[in-house]
Amino acid sequence: MRHFPLNSITSKKRPLYLFNLKIRNSTNNGDFADTLKIYSSMLRDTPVHGNSFTFPLLFKACASLNSLHDGTKLHAHVLQLGFQQDIFVQTSLLDMYSKCSDLASARNVFDEMVMRNVVCWNTMISAYCRCFRVMEAMNLLKEMWVIGFELNASTFVSVIAACTNLRLGLSMHCCVFKLGLLHCEIPLANSVVNMYVKFGLIDDARSIFDTVDERSILSWTTIIGGYVSVGNVGEAFNLFNRMRQMGCVSQDMVLFVKIISGCVKSGNLLLASSVHSLVLKSGFHGEASIDNSVLNMYSKCGDIVSARRVFEMVDEKCIFLWTSMIAANTQHGYPAEALDLFKSLLRTDLKPNEATIASILSACADLGSLSIGNEIEHYVKLNGLASNQQVQTSLIHMYCKCGRIDKAEEVFAGVLHKDLAVWSSMINGYAIHGMGNEALKLFHRMQITKPCSLDHVVFTSILLACSHSGLVEDGLKYYKSMKDDYGIEPGIEHYTCLVDLLGRAGHFDLALKTIQEMPLQVQAQVWAPLLSSCRKHCKIELGEYVAKKLLDLNPGNTSSYVLMANIYTSAGKWKEAAKTRSMMRNKGLVKEPGWSQIEINGSVHVFMAGDRSHHRSAGIYEKLNELNTKLKEAGYVAETDMVVHDLENEEKEESMKVHSERLAVAWGLIGTEPGTTLTIIKNLQTCGDCHSFLKFTSKVTGRHLIVRDGQRFHHFQLGSCSCKDFW
Repeated sequence: MRHFPLNSITSKKRPLYLFNLKIRNSTNNGDFADTLKIYSSMLRDTPVHGNSFTFPLLFKACASLNSLHDGTKLHAHVLQLGFQQDIFVQTSLLDMYSKCSDLASARNVFDEMVMRNVVCWNTMISAYCRCFRVMEAMNLLKEMWVIGFELNASTFVSVIAACTNLRLGLSMHCCVFKLGLLHCEIPLANSVVNMYVKFGLIDDARSIFDTVDERSILSWTTIIGGYVSVGNVGEAFNLFNRMRQMGCVSQDMVLFVKIISGCVKSGNLLLASSVHSLVLKSGFHGEASIDNSVLNMYSKCGDIVSARRVFEMVDEKCIFLWTSMIAANTQHGYPAEALDLFKSLLRTDLKPNEATIASILSACADLGSLSIGNEIEHYVKLNGLASNQQVQTSLIHMYCKCGRIDKAEEVFAGVLHKDLAVWSSMINGYAIHGMGNEALKLFHRMQITKPCSLDHVVFTSILLACSHSGLVEDGLKYYKSMKDDYGIEPGIEHYTCLVDLLGRAGHFDLALKTIQEMPLQVQAQVWAPLLSSCRKHCKIELGEYVAKKLLDLNPGNTSSYVLMANIYTSAGKWKEAAKTRSMMRNKGLVKEPGWSQIEINGSVHVFMAGDRSHHRSAGIYEKLNELNTKLKEAGYVAETDMVVHDLENEEKEESMKVHSERLAVAWGLIGTEPGTTLTIIKNLQTCGDCHSFLKFTSKVTGRHLIVRDGQRFHHFQLGSCSCKDFW
């Protein structure tokens, strides 16, 4: 706390003008704390006090430091020394209260001023605008006009910037046009251009921009950013190139951030590389905000390698750069690399923030690594982040994706003020675990407990929950409600869920009718879930029709060939299945290999079908044979319909015995104590026979088996599955 004694006298006596020079220099140099220290020492060490030159500088320092405490004490000095009638002192005092967000005190100072000039009025109007009290600002502006003050550009700049509706903005534009201020005042012209950009009226903004005789870098940045915001990246770059050719203004960081945003929107990697080259030539490499923007630009354009190069080029990495690189790896499907980066970050002096934790928890969710997720939650609690909603939402997502719906519920229950993201995350967790009724109950509870504006994300989760639980009527009801009651236009994710819902339940006529009523650009992306349903229900003719649609639209889609081959196989049409697989091979397409992983004591073990690379492979196969014997005794019969080769039943059965999830289960039984829950992560949808195998295994071993396949979670307990065989 600073002390400003008024009556201190010491042997040191220095003239006031020398102190004023020092105060002016420190203020002009931005050393605002030093400004106040100089004044304090002046009062402490000399018999002199401030004057009308001193106080405006001091109030400017307080405003810049946002120090209302010091400003209030200086106000007391002003009153005691009799400067309350000085218009320059009063105006600076008014500005200080305004910038320190004490609007009531600012208005008191304004009302007590005996004389007011245009600057005073403009300062008070700006104060109201800064606090978003536009109507009070407008009332003052009208009063100022009636009294007879000449309105200038400064009067309108803050008002136009604060306009909350287009009608008011248009009115202000008319005023400045009639007063002839628009074309001769660059800040005012920029404010009007920005107002039109804010309301999405880019053509109106451009018409103002084109008529302005002189343009600043802010003028160019505003209009270029406007074109980026409406998605017209081409015109944004045309203007950028025009500005560079004219060479009338130098480029700054804000402009480059806008241009980089344009690259992200376009997704054009070549354009992104060109902009990066220009950033390097312009000398902005090493600026934290630019480096972070360039890294994100490469990531959004799909070039994770270049993003990593940008990251490595920066010597002094800030936490935002680390967070962006971790998030980029997570988003591009490299969660293990994201975790390695996080471990490297912890070895530095930097401290992860909420966004860093959210990104790394997302990586844990993708990996299905519960042990690392638990460690990060422990870190969160130790570092005081446990009450942050972004972190809590990420924890809920992570526990749901790692199979621990109970832990997710604990975190959810501990969130005091739940926002839409928290509710959505828990609803989605129930959806992927096939707990449709729980998802719907939570949705209803959310609407009662915290009525809020719903978004497309929560409806995606609701439709997904209905799809995985066969709740057709509910799904159709919520799909209709989303459009009719909430005005949310369906996106590709909603259409996909709807087709999947109808197809899974066997409502193929309605599914086809629904697809035909969708926008043409969407139809191409929703045939895949219908083809998957054709496989489930052995609809061969419809499957052929859907597969043809898919292959015409995307001949390089491997999954379409695989699904169609499986449909033929299930119907015993071996020649057609072989022909489909041959077509896939001839196009150079390779089916994604299936794998399963299990985590035991913090170590992740990955298996593929027929895998013998594990160091305990002999024991695993021995345990699997032992288990198969027990399963047969318990009544298990292999389901051989989906084996993709024309083999005898006995050979089919043997080929299925070595599927990856079975090897993972066998190793789990060896490596854990009896009764331990086993969680298995699988990249592809589990086959019907393995589903039956897992049910019987849960029965004969008494284990709770949690399996996350490419579609959803299955909880196997005592011979039953949570999906109720609807999957």
